[in-house]
Amino acid sequence: MDAKPDFHVVSLRYRLRPSDRVTYENPPPVEFETGEARFRLAEGKLNCELKSHFSTQEEARAVVAPILRAWEVDGDLRWNRGELRFDFEGADIIDRSPLPPGVVRGHGIALLGMASLAAVGTVSVHVTRARYPGPPGTFRLNLDAESIFLRYQNYLDGREPFLSMAYFCLTVLQAKAGGRVSAAKEYRIDKPVLNKIGELTTKRGDSSSARKAVAKSARQLTGAERAWLEAVLKEFIWRLGDTRPAATLPLITLANLPML
Repeated sequence: MDAKPDFHVVSLRYRLRPSDRVTYENPPPVEFETGEARFRLAEGKLNCELKSHFSTQEEARAVVAPILRAWEVDGDLRWNRGELRFDFEGADIIDRSPLPPGVVRGHGIALLGMASLAAVGTVSVHVTRARYPGPPGTFRLNLDAESIFLRYQNYLDGREPFLSMAYFCLTVLQAKAGGRVSAAKEYRIDKPVLNKIGELTTKRGDSSSARKAVAKSARQLTGAERAWLEAVLKEFIWRLGDTRPAATLPLITLANLPML
């Protein structure tokens, strides 16, 4: 009787999606390792060598996908949107219980696929890079980090007013922690940083951009204030998605942020 096959996914293969936003010119390889796999990105090709046993490519991809998603988002936040997008190409699968020599048993190897992690937003400039975005480290997207990231993308795409979006991001932290004081302690963010966000999102803007009704003396955000809020929101995303114990995280203070 034909023995049951014991398929094992050795590695997954991806390629960088061609982009009209960025060109990588002879970048050195990027190599890093997580508990799930060993990653190597070189010449536009990404190989993910799995550390655990998976019998199907779907199981293996489900483990690798959060890391690739975090890598893409981290690149968006640190550089520009669309810097890094991965398309799945296939899987290298072996049978760990092969038949004796001369006996052939057919089995499927992962077919070339075009499934990919969705690109978000658009940019109008093209840049040439001498290196790839670095690996995401301890950053992974969870539901809260994802909610802030998506709202921030809506703002960049012109689908949401900036001040209301920024205030929403503040409330995500406060609601999850049970208040501003608790949020400052739980997420290691100095309370004056949170107070400044509340102040800017409440006391800036006009009838078309303000988060709430404002006095006639209220003014628009300055360029420095907008840049400061954007920097803080990125820090929120990274902080909410940081997988390290909260007590080990560095404190985010006004001194860590752009000058106002």
